[in-house]
Amino acid sequence: MKKVGQFFFTFLPLLLVIGIQFLATFFAMGVSMLWEFLIKGASMNAFADLSELWVSLDFNTGIMIIYSLLSISVFGIWYYAKYGGNYLTKPALVFHPLSVIGILMLVAGMQYLISYLISFIASIFPQWLQAYDELLESAGLDSTISVGMFVYSVLLAPIGEELVFRGVTMHQAKRYAPFWAANILQAVLFGVFHMNIIQGIYAFFLGLVLGYVCEKGGSIYSAILFHLLFNFWGTVLSAFISIENTLFSFIFWFMFGLVMTVGGLAVFSLGVQKRDAYYRCR
Repeated sequence: MKKVGQFFFTFLPLLLVIGIQFLATFFAMGVSMLWEFLIKGASMNAFADLSELWVSLDFNTGIMIIYSLLSISVFGIWYYAKYGGNYLTKPALVFHPLSVIGILMLVAGMQYLISYLISFIASIFPQWLQAYDELLESAGLDSTISVGMFVYSVLLAPIGEELVFRGVTMHQAKRYAPFWAANILQAVLFGVFHMNIIQGIYAFFLGLVLGYVCEKGGSIYSAILFHLLFNFWGTVLSAFISIENTLFSFIFWFMFGLVMTVGGLAVFSLGVQKRDAYYRCR
C-alpha cells in the first residue's frame, strides 16, 4: 500500500505546477484590475480595455515569467528539502569537458531528430501541426520573439521544468521503481504537461534523454544545461538553419542527428566516468 501511495504522489508535482499557472494568471489579472480601478480610478467601462490587455502577448508573457519564478521557488525548495538537491556544488564536481561536449552533441542531434519526428507526425496528422504552429504563434515563439519571451523560454522555463520533472517527479518515482520506469513515467508526465499532441510527443522523447542526463550526470545541473541549450537552439539558432528539400539532404541530416545523439550520449557518459574516476583518486 505504501508504494501505491508513493505512485499517486508522483502525479502531485504536475497538478501543482498547473495550479501555479492558474494562480499566476489570477494574480496578474487581479493586479491589473487594482491598477485600473484603484490607482487610475477608471470606470467600469475599463473592462473593455482590460479584456484587450488580458489577451495581449506582453501580458501573457508576464504571466509565464511570474509562473516560472513561482515554480522555481516552490519546486527548488521541494527538491532541496525532500530529495537532497545540492545547489552549491562546485562546477568541477558536476561537469567534465567531455560531458559538456556530449551535451552539445546531444542538443544538436536531438534538434534534428525531433524535427524529423514532427515532420513525420505532421504528414499523418496535418491538423496537429496546424494546432502546434498556432500555439507557437500565439505564445510569441516565432521569428519576432520578444525579450520577455526569450527570458521565459530560454532561461526560466528550462530551470523550472527540470526542477518539476527531473528534480521532484523522477526522484519521487525512484523511491518505488527502478530508474528506467521512473524515467519513463516522468517523461510521460512531461509530455502531458505541454498539453499539445505534437509537443507532448516530442517532449516525451526529450524527457527520456533529460532524465538519463540528470541520472547519469548525478546532478540536475546537467539536465538544466541541456535544456537551456536545447531551447536556445530551437528559439534562436533554428531561424538561421535551413534544410534543402532534396533526398540527399533528408538522409544526411537524419544520419547527422542520429550520430550526434548516439555519440553525444557516449561522450557524455565517458566524461562522467572520467570525472568520477578523477575524484575517486584524490
